[in-house]
Amino acid sequence: MSYIETLKNCAKDKKRGSLDIALDIIEASFALANLNENKKLIVLLKEIIKKQPSMALVINVCFKIIDLLKQDEIQKIAFLKQDLLDFIQESTLKASKFLDGKSVCTISYSKEVFLSIAKSLCKTIYIGIGHPKKEGEAFALDLKKIGKNVVVFEDNNYLFGAKMCDVFLSGADALFDDFFVNKSQTFCLCLLARYFKKPFYVIANKYKYLPDKLKNYYKILQMPKSEVTKKDLDTYNVYFEEIPLEFVTLIGG
Repeated sequence: MSYIETLKNCAKDKKRGSLDIALDIIEASFALANLNENKKLIVLLKEIIKKQPSMALVINVCFKIIDLLKQDEIQKIAFLKQDLLDFIQESTLKASKFLDGKSVCTISYSKEVFLSIAKSLCKTIYIGIGHPKKEGEAFALDLKKIGKNVVVFEDNNYLFGAKMCDVFLSGADALFDDFFVNKSQTFCLCLLARYFKKPFYVIANKYKYLPDKLKNYYKILQMPKSEVTKKDLDTYNVYFEEIPLEFVTLIGG
């Protein structure tokens, strides 16, 4: 596959997480820049930003690459990959120390949450199944493969997870000055954490943070109506929501 095709695929990829897409963008962009394809590369990166408006990490990486191209600092593009991985390593290692000896309730499937749990000596992980994509089920199976004790439950039973856990843990799809964005029901989990007086930790590396100049590129999208109902009814099908930072302890790299 050519580097151009790789970037085009990154623009329409709705299956993989933002980290995997971002790493592909960095590698393909560095290769194209070294082939003196800067103008074409910038067009492709802007298309990715437009087509992936709900991936803060991807938006951030694309703009960082565009800035480096404009400054004629092509070689620095290659360092973005290690910089990103270093921040994830730092944030997940820091988070793992909060989980040792604890039972955890989490939501959705975050690569950083997975790595934090993998590095920890936590007890049991409680996670909702994650309708409609069942990402919670996929997360639970991957945790089970590395020897973790996992219990899954229906999404409407997060009260069960709240009662069973010692701490709550989530990733963040985007981070802003006053709030973060994550899978719907995260706000409800924050309220449960406050009611039961249990800590709620959020893991977010600096690439998830969008400053004022970039925040308007980020959008929370409506998803297909058919996932909710095939009947002739008005629907609301949004996967993500905004949660005030006052409800959580932020763990960053």
